[in-house]
Amino acid sequence: MNDQNVPGKGAAIGSLVCGIVSIVFWFFGITSILSLILGIVGLILSSSAKKAGYNEGLRTAGFVLSLLGTIFGALIFVSCIACAGCLGAAGGLSALSTY
Repeated sequence: MNDQNVPGKGAAIGSLVCGIVSIVFWFFGITSILSLILGIVGLILSSSAKKAGYNEGLRTAGFVLSLLGTIFGALIFVSCIACAGCLGAAGGLSALSTY
């Protein structure tokens, strides 16, 4: 069988790319919401590749990276929102204490 016509290989490659890009978005703070979205898309593509019968290491790597991107992307996004809330509350308190 030709290597280019393997069913599910394209979805596995897409999953791997989404997983890598989702990990890269960890380092950009509030844009980690994109990390969460790309991680979910990567998980869907990995599942699609598995249903198509492609069960090589490429699909597994895409699944793992997408899962990490989803989990840590969500954690970083929540942390950024909480930090912004704390800074906003601290700024509001200091403005009230000057009166």
